[in-house]
Amino acid sequence: MRLKKLSAFLADCHLDLRQAVESLGTKITELGYLHLSSKTEFGLMVHWMNKWTTTPPPAWLSKWLDKSELHRMAFEILGTLTKDLGAMEMSEAEYQNLMQQAKSPGLVGSDGTIFGTARYEQLDQKWMIAMLNYVLNLVHPEDIYHPFPNPELQPIPLSTKAQTGEKPANPEPVLGIIGDWGGGNYTEEGKNGACVPSPAMRVIKDVKAQPIDYLIHLGDTYYAGTAESRLGPDSAQEELDNLVSQWPDQGEGRNFTLNSNHEMYGAGQGIFGTALTQSQYFSAQNGASVFALEYPIQSKDGKDGQSWLVLGLDSAYYSDTKNGIRMYMEGAIGTEGFLFIDRHREQMEMIENVCAGHQGPIMVMTHHNPCDTMTAETNILYDQVCKAIGAAPALWYWGHVHNGIVYDRMIVDRETYSVTKSRCCGHGAVPFGPAWGLEDETVKDNIVYYAHGHDPEFADDVPRMKNGYALVTLHDDGGFTESFYEVGDTKNPAYSKRWKPDEIGVAG
Repeated sequence: MRLKKLSAFLADCHLDLRQAVESLGTKITELGYLHLSSKTEFGLMVHWMNKWTTTPPPAWLSKWLDKSELHRMAFEILGTLTKDLGAMEMSEAEYQNLMQQAKSPGLVGSDGTIFGTARYEQLDQKWMIAMLNYVLNLVHPEDIYHPFPNPELQPIPLSTKAQTGEKPANPEPVLGIIGDWGGGNYTEEGKNGACVPSPAMRVIKDVKAQPIDYLIHLGDTYYAGTAESRLGPDSAQEELDNLVSQWPDQGEGRNFTLNSNHEMYGAGQGIFGTALTQSQYFSAQNGASVFALEYPIQSKDGKDGQSWLVLGLDSAYYSDTKNGIRMYMEGAIGTEGFLFIDRHREQMEMIENVCAGHQGPIMVMTHHNPCDTMTAETNILYDQVCKAIGAAPALWYWGHVHNGIVYDRMIVDRETYSVTKSRCCGHGAVPFGPAWGLEDETVKDNIVYYAHGHDPEFADDVPRMKNGYALVTLHDDGGFTESFYEVGDTKNPAYSKRWKPDEIGVAG
């Protein structure tokens, strides 16, 4: 049954991509941007699999399958599924047209997704690593890291670092936020053939220059956050190689990371079995993919006991359990009761307990987005988190979408706006282009900022935007300051604002 549902999901992805390919003759701009949805992330799996059952697959894949009996089994299962979808598969002519259009400068979707063949671009054949690992999850669900680690969630007091060298101590705690950053250390060919460090390395170089007190990763290590139990091509332990080994330690209790859809492709073994339990960096999380931080507010109105509460939540572990077999693409923190029995409520109870009696603003961090990227309409994840907290949070940062976006508001329904300040910060490592959809007349009034500065390391006609990160300073008056930075400039944020206490929502 699970495999049949995967087949239906892949069919939707492929049909979305095929429909877009049919419209390639009508370009939106000279760069040939495409109208495409996020469901096309695995849109070529049907064509690739059917193609590779009659002709030899790429050398890297053949070598991998020869070494791994486990993934060879997954490849055969996937081949059977996609063969049944042959009637709706794009033709070879359509495929070649797409590949031709995807060559430099490439095709760009509405949210900035680059439909190219380079590493981590949408048509990169190595996304097959994620796909085959996901198939294994369906065939062997017992491989998924289980049970969900849920130690008692105790808020960790936030503090500033002492002065070190040239960096003076901050007067108030500064949180560095990087999303979808686990891309690893490699080089790209830039303008005039120059050798350019990978986006992840350029971002972290800038982050190291910032006076931060804590560093938080919003999740995503590529391609599948694998650990020893799910080795990829050339025996890659991606969680170790692309996240842990590249992480700049901020000191004991000052490093945090979240679960994601890509970590779950590797059965969660990488994040739970490597990052959270075998590295020294994330020990403050006690093996859990959930954390809480707290910073007291100095009362000026007679209301004692108020504080900032920062919640890092796992929106991936129960994603498919709540949303169906959709490759963990949509966020959830658990499931509601079934036949009067509460199921999968561990995380919800952790949130309810830590928020009980809390007074003051709450900041939430998740990997998945709580709203639609274009319309900002809220979704299941938003509803679940607000219910567990007991109110809408004051501030929410997420990744998943490979862009940096500041929204004016989230839309709960046609007549109701959320009080939550809503921020996407998922542009830490994956190449992305100009998100032309955010300029649409129907949505642009709700977009305060989005990352669309062209990366000067690449030619002007190559649609590559600057990757980036965010800093958030929590103030003891109950306000906060946030800044989005783009690589290459650590002094001048692309967006920055100081929010006063009376400008944000407060729980309790």
